[in-house]
This record gives sequence, C-alpha cells and structure tokens, in this order.
Amino acid sequence: MIKKLYILILAIMAVHITGCIRETYDMDMLSGGIHIAPTWFIPAVKGVVSFSDLVEPSDTVVYDENNFVRLIFKQDSIINLKLDDFYDLADMVSFHQSYEIGELSIGSFQGTLSMTLNQITQNMAATVRNQIQALDDGAAHLFPSFPSVNLGERTFSAFQNFDNAIFQSGFLDISVTNNLNTPLTSININLFNTSGHTAIGTVTIPPVQPGQTQTSSVNLTNKRVTSSVLAGIVLSGSPGTSNPVMIKLNNSNITVTAMGRDLKVYSGRVVIPSQEITTLDNRDTVSFDPGDGVELDEIRIISGNLSYTLTSKTALAASLSMALPTMIRNIDTVTYTITSGTENQLTGTIDVSGTITDLGSDPVHPFNRIPLDYSIIVGSNGILVDHNSTDKVEIDLSLDDTDFDYVKGYFGEESETIEPDTLDLDIDDILDHITGKFLLSNPSIRLNYSNSFALPLALDLQASGKRGSETVNLGLDPVTIVSPQYPASRDAVSTLLIDKNNSDLPELISLPPGKVIFFGSASMNPDGKPGLRDNYVFGNSRFLGAVEVEVPMEFRMNNLQFTDTIDNFLRSDEEDDSPVKPENIKSLELSLTATNYFPLGVSVKMSLYDEKTNSVKSTINATTLIEAAPVDASGKSSGFKETTTKLDLNGDFFEEINNADKMIIWFTLNTTSSGAVDVKIYSDYRIDFKTALIFKPEITFD
Repeated sequence: MIKKLYILILAIMAVHITGCIRETYDMDMLSGGIHIAPTWFIPAVKGVVSFSDLVEPSDTVVYDENNFVRLIFKQDSIINLKLDDFYDLADMVSFHQSYEIGELSIGSFQGTLSMTLNQITQNMAATVRNQIQALDDGAAHLFPSFPSVNLGERTFSAFQNFDNAIFQSGFLDISVTNNLNTPLTSININLFNTSGHTAIGTVTIPPVQPGQTQTSSVNLTNKRVTSSVLAGIVLSGSPGTSNPVMIKLNNSNITVTAMGRDLKVYSGRVVIPSQEITTLDNRDTVSFDPGDGVELDEIRIISGNLSYTLTSKTALAASLSMALPTMIRNIDTVTYTITSGTENQLTGTIDVSGTITDLGSDPVHPFNRIPLDYSIIVGSNGILVDHNSTDKVEIDLSLDDTDFDYVKGYFGEESETIEPDTLDLDIDDILDHITGKFLLSNPSIRLNYSNSFALPLALDLQASGKRGSETVNLGLDPVTIVSPQYPASRDAVSTLLIDKNNSDLPELISLPPGKVIFFGSASMNPDGKPGLRDNYVFGNSRFLGAVEVEVPMEFRMNNLQFTDTIDNFLRSDEEDDSPVKPENIKSLELSLTATNYFPLGVSVKMSLYDEKTNSVKSTINATTLIEAAPVDASGKSSGFKETTTKLDLNGDFFEEINNADKMIIWFTLNTTSSGAVDVKIYSDYRIDFKTALIFKPEITFD
C-alpha cells in the first residue's frame, strides 16, 4: 500500500508538470526574440483513492464481513516427523547365540575273543600240558588241577560303528564264560588299546564255574578307547574236578567279551545316533533394542519376517526347533524347525505376520524381551564322523521388513529436531527502504497439526524473524501437543494458537521481517516415566504441522519512513528544442486538498540528487501532505481529516533539475496521534483529493 501511494503521488505530480503548456497558442504568429513570463493556473484535478483500489483481495489479503483487512501467509508441512525420525523399530532384534554340542551318547559296542583248552595248555608247563592232553581220549577222567597260567595278550574282534573316542562316562564290561569242564579261580585281565598299547584298565573276574559267566567292569570316564583292544589274560588256575568229566582240547574253551554301555563321548571318530542335546537348558531370551530408555511391552505385527542364519560348526547334521511362546498368531504359538543337513550355513525367514508379541512376560525384566524355547537334535546319519564336544551350532535372528500395526510401551524422553523451514514474505525490496517504528498489534500464528503418536508429546516451536542483520525470536514456551487416546482413536487433529499472549510474535512481525524461519524440536514424554508402559506408536505414526500467519491490519506507526530513489524524470533532453524547459520554470506550486478517511498520515519530501558528486542539489518538503483521520476506542476510523497542502517548487529547485540524475523521495507515515494508539485498516477507507497547479514559466523565442 505504501508503494502504491508513493506511485500515486508521483503520478499526480507528473501529470501536472508535463501538462502545463497550453496547446492553443499559434507560435507562428510570434516574432523572434520574444521573452515572456506568464503565470498560468491549471484548475483542480479531482479523484478518489480507496484501499480496495490499491490492494485487491486474494489468498494473502483477506477482507472480512466488516471489511476489516487481514494479511494471511501460509506454509504447509513446516513440521513432518515420522516414526523412524525417533526410533529404529525396523532393526530392533539382533540375536546371536552359540550352542555347544557337548557330550553325546553313542550306542553300545562289543568285541569277543575265544581260547580253546588246547590254546590254553600251550601256555602251561610241559608236564601239566602233557598230562591234560593225554586225557583227551574220549573217556571221562578227573580234570587235573593246574596253577596260574599267563595266556598273553589277545585281541578282541573290532568294535563296530566306532573308531576311537574319549569318554565322558560309560563302562566297558568284561565277561568271561567258562566252557571248560573244570572250575576256574579268579582271572586278571589288563586292557590296552592296540594302537600305542595305551592302558585302558584292569579287571578281576571272580571264580567261574563250568558253564557260567562272570563279569567285571572298567569305568571309562576320561578314558580313550579305540576300536581295537588287547586283553592281557592271566588265569589264576583251577582246583580240578573230583568227578570224572570229558576233556576236549579243541571243543572246550573260555570266551571273553568286552561290551561298552551307557556311553557318552567328549570327542572321537564315532557314529552318533540321532539325539537331542541334553546339556542345554532349552530356554533362551531374545532381546529387543528399540533405543536408550525405551521399554516395549507389546507389538502387533501386520507383516514381517524373522530372518535366521543357522551356522553348523560340527560334522553332525543338526536340526534346531524353535518356539516363541509369547508370539501368538490367532491362538497358536509361532514355531519353526531349521535343519542344516550337511550344509555349514542355512538362511531363511520365519513369517511372523499377523502376530501379537508380549515383551513383558519376564517378571524380573518385564520389557524388551521374549522367551525362546528351543531344542537341538544332532546325529551322524549312520556314518563315522569326527566329533568334539566343543563343536557348536550358532543361530542368528533379526526382525526384517516389518510393518507394525502398533507398538506399546514406554518410549523414553526421545527428542527430535525440526528441520528449519523458511517462510519468505518476498518484501525485501520494500524493507530496504523503510526506517522508523512500526508495531503490528495483534498478529497470530495458527499451527494446524495432526498427531498420531499416542503418548505425551511436547513441541518446542521457535521462529526467528530476520530483516537484514536484525533478528527477533518468537519466544514461545514449549507446549504439550494433543495426542490420540488409543484404542478410542489413532489420530488427533488440533490447532496451536501463537499470539501476543504467549509469545513475542508482535515484536517479531513488527520488525518487519523479510523472512521467518521456523525451527525447534519435539520431545516424547517430557515429564519423564509415569510408571506405566502405556505409550502407543503406530506403523504410520507422524506429526504434521502447517502454519497460517495472520496479521490483522491493526498497528501503530511513528515516523515510519519509506525512501526510494528514482530517475530524474524532470531532467530535459539536451536536444529538446521546446521553448519551455525545466530551467525556464521560475515557480510551480502544487495545491493538494485531501479528505482522508485512513487513520494514517503521510508527509513527503523530494530531493534532486547527483550520483556523480554524491550530493543533494535541492529539496522541497511538504510536511503535512495528508493528515491521519481520528479513530474510536476500537481503532477504527471515526471520521475524516481534511488537509490542504501547498508544495512549492521554486526557481532554485528548477535551476538544479538538469544537475541531478536522480530523485530521492521520502514518505513519512504516522498513524493517528503520532503512533500513540492502535489503528485498524478497513477496505472501504478512502482518500478524496483535488489538486491545482500555479505555473510561471519564462519563455524566450529566437
């Protein structure tokens, strides 16, 4: 409006100055060398200028039903905060666990050896041997007694499904069956591994009657046993018989059997039957890490996968069965079995879509974790494999590609910065020419927002108005945003009003700024933990905010000065042959009578300015061009003010016209009572004016 008023005044002056030569003179009738100095009076030009003539209504300039004028500036999406701006809920699970195979059971194994009476006698003294051999004649005889006999080392038949092993527990039972027709007193047997002749243990077999079997055992704990075992056998002797018996050298014998039982191995090359690892407790915990201070209680997943990687660091085939008892789909627990077979690593996904997960079932730690029940079955599939109890099966889990319906818990006091957003008012060219005091009395900002974070949310919204090097801050205290109350609602829509009652907005707008920069932060749970885990966020949770800056045209001005520099439109062209040139004008007086309904007064000053010498050549001044209308108690114009002003452009001014290439125009504005009260602008305000021009040129004709 200021700029248009300035243009209006210049236009009025230009019309009068350029229209001051009467066209009715017949110049051919004048003789050469004539010099005249007439005084001309050009009658009044009348006009009416209303506010609506200067400014048309638009999205920015709004007239209400009473014609009160408001300026509206809008900026969408100055706040756009999403769930992942606060939390990384897409990567909460990073579970890695290594399960040691431990000691495994193997099946029993057995080996035998047999020695005939003939073989036994080969180790007796010659006299005893000859005596017994002579009795093998088909008739019954008394079996003679014989003393201790060292039978030497004999080899058991090879153990099947077994090559070698170090045992964690188990027994090697040594049984002796007496198929001789004479009783045997105790028998000592020393056991050795064939390879390396390393000792396994010693057993003593109690006396064995004919046709009977006696057994003694070796504890294999921490013993290494191979599939080939030697037995060093010493018979303590026999008392012989008191009744005749048949003596058969080749058809009677003793049989020694070695049988392993209740066997668990640390390591070795063995056949491992399929079995569940029993050294594990079969219960683990999957922890969730949603961020510092965040305690999750429940999650409902629309779609997603629990990705796994099973790494087998054993030669055994492994099968891992998992159950997540607090992850429920409909009424069923999520379960899954992973079988590695002969692969070293196996990857895949477990569909967890449509599940509700309780993360608070552990009374000791009722958040951020779920139980994992598992079992691991291993086996060698009937073949010999190298096994070690320190071999491992490893499992890695991660929650991927997850679309959450909601996440419940306590989300901590997380804070997120609002990225700066600039509202450019596009008035920098005007502000560069304005000085003085200007106060807009009642501006406001409406932050229209929608919030789908169902938890306490504090907004610290700030703004800085900038005009050149000057800055004025909004000074708004943090406010608590309206939040939805789940399950009644998932979204809350509301408005935050920022005005003079809660901020320094009038001072910011009255700067006036060329740009307003909005920034700040949003904080979850600003009052800390309430003791409950009743925050809800949703997969599409976001906080969106748009601003509407409303500036009612209610203000006060005190010597607000608008300055502009323009080209000197009065300067004459050197080739101009007109007999009337600006320097020939001795005086020019502009008389302006204005009836002003605006509560806004204006004075004007115009100077001729030479850019080359950086100097003002001459100045004319109209200090009371238009006076402000009076106002009522509300600030609305209550009448009008009539002002008659004479603007005298004297000869000194015209003499300097051609010495200046620029004009400087100063408009000084004051509201009613010199800016002591607030005034309001209505679109039906107007100025009625009329002008007259008294013009005295000095004309010379050659």
